[in-house]
Amino acid sequence: MALQKAGIEVVPGVLEAEAKKLNEAFIKFIKTGIPFVTLKVAQTLDGKIATSSGESKWITGGASREAGHRLRDSNDAILVGINTVLKDDPSLTARIPRGRDPVRVIVDSNLRIPMQAKVINQRSSARTIVATLAAASRAKAERLRDAGVEVLFVRSARGRVNLSDLLARLGAQGFMSVLIEGGAEVNASAISSGIVDKVVFFIAPTLMTGRDSLCSIGGVSPLKLGGAKKLHDVTVEFAGMDLKVTGYLGTAREK
Repeated sequence: MALQKAGIEVVPGVLEAEAKKLNEAFIKFIKTGIPFVTLKVAQTLDGKIATSSGESKWITGGASREAGHRLRDSNDAILVGINTVLKDDPSLTARIPRGRDPVRVIVDSNLRIPMQAKVINQRSSARTIVATLAAASRAKAERLRDAGVEVLFVRSARGRVNLSDLLARLGAQGFMSVLIEGGAEVNASAISSGIVDKVVFFIAPTLMTGRDSLCSIGGVSPLKLGGAKKLHDVTVEFAGMDLKVTGYLGTAREK
């Protein structure tokens, strides 16, 4: 019934649950006006995304990286934090045959993004949006606009960009799906703010060990197990030698 209300015809013989997954971004957007959010992480078996020196290329194998680019191709926008831009200077493009580059969204509360960053200067038909706070430098904002970047001023949450407000603003622009490829703190903020609908973890059969290596999700852990986030509708498959684990966060799916 939910699919018919959203204007989607269920093909006879296809389970409604499967049809919902195929159209999950469209259904959520039609019902709420908010983009469907997927959090993608590439990590070691013990949950690490970088060494103590910041080295992270490449933790997972080629099959996982190709699958990650296909995720970029299938989403309207890709969101990262400013620390990812400063550390890796990523292109954030879909590097697969006939791939469609997603719109690049950079969360940058203080407009620290360098004017020479690849996300500003590379050749791509996709736009770049920098989400920042009202207190950020207006002069830097104008320089970014002159370079063709859209600067979006959003509400603050404890001195940082309010991700819920940012998602609402992106939804108002017609974005139906957003892929988050953030670092540990953006990942933690996204989960704690309740904006994540689905997670996709690519897990390499590697143990990095060490307290000083970087975990995939930062922030503060709950005091009790009851505060842990539980996934539903979990699937597990191989991507080359890596494991690909996909699951849904119940709080987001109930919105």
